[in-house]
Amino acid sequence: MYQGLRLSRLWLVVVIAAFCLPLLVGLGEPDLETDEAIYSFAVERILEIGDWLEPKSSPSETDVFLEKPPLKFWLVAAPIKAGLLPHDDFGLRFIDAVAGGAAFVYTFAIGALLAGPVCGAVAVLLLFIHDPLVFAHGLRTNNMEASLILSYAAGVFHFLRWSALDDVRRRRRHAMWAGLFFVLGFMTKFVAALFLPFTLGLAALVFSRVRHRLIEDWRAWLRVAGVVFLLCAPWFIYAQIRFGSQLWETILGEHVLRRMTGFLDPTHVHPWYWYVQQAWQEFVNERMQWLIAAGLFVLFVQTVRRRWFEGAVVLMWAVLPTAIISAGTSKLYHYAYPFLPPVALAAGYLVALVVMLAPVPLRKVLERAEDQLAGLWPSLTVRARRPAFRSVASILTVLAATIAVIAMSLGSFRIDVGAFAFKSSGVIRPVLLILLLAIATRTSARVGGLVVGLLVFSAMPLAAYRGQLQRLPEGKHPMRTAAECVQRIQAESGTGAGILLDMPEGIWHPLYYYFRRVQPVTLASTPFDPSIERYLHDPASPRPVLIDDKVWRDYVAERRDPAADPALSPPMVTFLNSVLLLPGPYAACSSEAALRTSR
Repeated sequence: MYQGLRLSRLWLVVVIAAFCLPLLVGLGEPDLETDEAIYSFAVERILEIGDWLEPKSSPSETDVFLEKPPLKFWLVAAPIKAGLLPHDDFGLRFIDAVAGGAAFVYTFAIGALLAGPVCGAVAVLLLFIHDPLVFAHGLRTNNMEASLILSYAAGVFHFLRWSALDDVRRRRRHAMWAGLFFVLGFMTKFVAALFLPFTLGLAALVFSRVRHRLIEDWRAWLRVAGVVFLLCAPWFIYAQIRFGSQLWETILGEHVLRRMTGFLDPTHVHPWYWYVQQAWQEFVNERMQWLIAAGLFVLFVQTVRRRWFEGAVVLMWAVLPTAIISAGTSKLYHYAYPFLPPVALAAGYLVALVVMLAPVPLRKVLERAEDQLAGLWPSLTVRARRPAFRSVASILTVLAATIAVIAMSLGSFRIDVGAFAFKSSGVIRPVLLILLLAIATRTSARVGGLVVGLLVFSAMPLAAYRGQLQRLPEGKHPMRTAAECVQRIQAESGTGAGILLDMPEGIWHPLYYYFRRVQPVTLASTPFDPSIERYLHDPASPRPVLIDDKVWRDYVAERRDPAADPALSPPMVTFLNSVLLLPGPYAACSSEAALRTSR
């Protein structure tokens, strides 16, 4: 097994280039999601009024956000305030993408500890193609998950390094880093981070070697606990003084205990096996379910057989928190995101074992083929072993391997040279050429690992990876576009008409985030306020109206057929459960106008 953390620089570069940097592509394209809008609004209010200790809660300009500690808001707001990031959707999401990339690097590092860089790289690949993790409340959104996943991955890595090192000073540094990353998770998502020390502590108690080391380094861990307390306590002390029992009723009672024993939203209630079911379905969609299942089984067997601490930590990281949160009533898939890296690492471990062990029997088969060829065509074997022929064979082997990698990465390879076309859509022909050259030149011992690596690489979900890359720059932003268009028209006209909101059931958070900038914002006093008629039909006082779609449908049904009277239905943009009515000059912001412009 691979010992220590001598990470291959080439592998690390590949991981960063192929998986970390792409997280930044198209980051500012899609509109903010529901929770994103809540957290982004808190950041906006920090930047607007400078109240860093009491971020505000959407959709109120004054209510304080007490659901979670404010560290994530500070991390997002600080670089924007300093002018290091743009004040837009890209800037709001940048910290999450960076945290997601850092979590990938730490996952790769843990895999390198387990079974070499192949293990880590495969694990990161499987995480990258896990669609919800990247696109749904995941690593490219201004939510809490990227920071929490980084907290877990980094905490596990530094704890494993602490347990393995003999150098006392280096152990202390890793212990402190583990504590600091726990602070990141705790001050980002509070109780969700507590599974990290619980899992690591339990694993340490189970293994006598680590338990003795824990006792030996108790002073170092006591210092870590002190630093964690000093970093976490001040805001909680301030919030306790400022809000008293309201803090704990909100942050612990409503958003932890109630979610575990009841629900805030009835659609979040699912059976105990729901997380496993959802994860399995996603793995089925990616066609990786059996690789992951086999990887978990092999990792479990190896952990028991070798009494392997690192393997036990990875398995406990995957199983224990998932089992605990499965006991709760309210379930959302992104709650399980921090526990996906160990599942991917198990699959990577299996692949790494295959890459390490398969070349041995393959070389034996190829050596027999070499002997048979030498017996059948001895003259050919003699010529093939000449330096000039071997040099040509080496060049062709490198070219074949390169073509195979390019074909698998891009889906196909083709070069036209005059009337000839060199093409490949897979790995079979390049591998056959490599094997024939190796047998002819009696160099099978050199190419066994290369052939196994190419075959394993061809079995990876590369089509899914290419699909993820294609999706990254995509993203629709109708809310942002409409709000910016209305603001531009009002700025050009100098009317300052603002916008009227008629949302009896409450406004959707993303709508509030984008359209609160269209000032002044007026709330309708009753469903379909009488003033709306004037705003829609009086050419002297047009005003955009953001209205609940049910209220609008009822209004249209009570009046007359809009097809017979087009003025009854002005140009509009439809959103989730709402309609933006755009009379007069604001028609330029409508969906119809956008379609005409795109033609």
